[in-house]
Amino acid sequence: MNKPCLLFISMGELATHLLEAVARSDIFDTIVVASRDLKKAKKRANNAVLGAGIEGFFPRIIAEKLDVHSNDFSTKLREMKPDFIFSAPSLLPWWKLAPDGIDMPFAAYTALHLSLMQKFRNRIAESGVNSIWIGASFPDVINAMLNRTGFGPDFGIGNVQEPIAKIQIGVSRALNCLPNNVEVKLVAQHAFEYFVLNDREPGKLPPYLLKATVSDKDVTTIAEDVLREVFPFPYDLHFNRVTASSGLVALHALTGETERSIHLPGIGTLIGGYPVRAGNSCITIDLPNEWSLEQAIAVNEASLKWDGIDEVSQDGTIVFTVETQKALRKLLGKNIETLSTETAQDQANELLHALS
Repeated sequence: MNKPCLLFISMGELATHLLEAVARSDIFDTIVVASRDLKKAKKRANNAVLGAGIEGFFPRIIAEKLDVHSNDFSTKLREMKPDFIFSAPSLLPWWKLAPDGIDMPFAAYTALHLSLMQKFRNRIAESGVNSIWIGASFPDVINAMLNRTGFGPDFGIGNVQEPIAKIQIGVSRALNCLPNNVEVKLVAQHAFEYFVLNDREPGKLPPYLLKATVSDKDVTTIAEDVLREVFPFPYDLHFNRVTASSGLVALHALTGETERSIHLPGIGTLIGGYPVRAGNSCITIDLPNEWSLEQAIAVNEASLKWDGIDEVSQDGTIVFTVETQKALRKLLGKNIETLSTETAQDQANELLHALS
């Protein structure tokens, strides 16, 4: 049976780390590295080819020129016929964002991700390909914004998945069991991980739901204590390797014939992240019986304020918190209360001008 094809259509740090990870796996026979800069694509592809080959993996890795602003984008995408598309574009990398003297909530930068993601949305939809689209740019919010205004990513990666191993390791040490025997279910939005992967005691956490079991015995109380343990973590370029691991787990699960339990953010129109069962290119939300989907949705939406968002309306419009509005006013010299797909490009341009 032929293995699926994966297409990368933006080659930032996260996509590069994920490329290196999937190249060293047996998930895909063909991996296409696409960029508007063909020389860059060839260099990234060849780096992955050599590294994977040294470790004994030899997938077919192809470099292609593909520019979302070009008229031939949709035609080329149709010709490639990828089974999976991965994108994590941004007009400015997240590690370069913080302006001096202004405490900017993360949501203030959303336009820098959304402006490109909606361009990809429009061109992918135009192509008519039947690919699974993984959108990894602030997926807890942007994926919902896109899906509430038309076509959008199927899901994202990272965020809610990233604290799971911390919980498994901590509980296993407390109970002297194997980490893989600790089953965790977590509902949490993007902001959550910054509080539990930190070198300070977190205090109050953003809203979340957690259940942990070992051999059907509830050990959630222990897991709660583990979550609050100090956990120094590098919020720099090294962080992308962890998110890439989340992506690798998701791709292993999605392409497998047997369902696996993982966690994914940005599923369709839903805000935040959820436990899911994944396999055969399908996902289903997998909540414990005592949690309703409505409860999980409410928890994730309540967590938005911790990222600087009051709400995401049903028409896909972000309403910023007062704190975010104040920060944007200080940075841009004007009042900005909301963000939508219609205003994303203009807001992104203003941010780029102010941060450059």
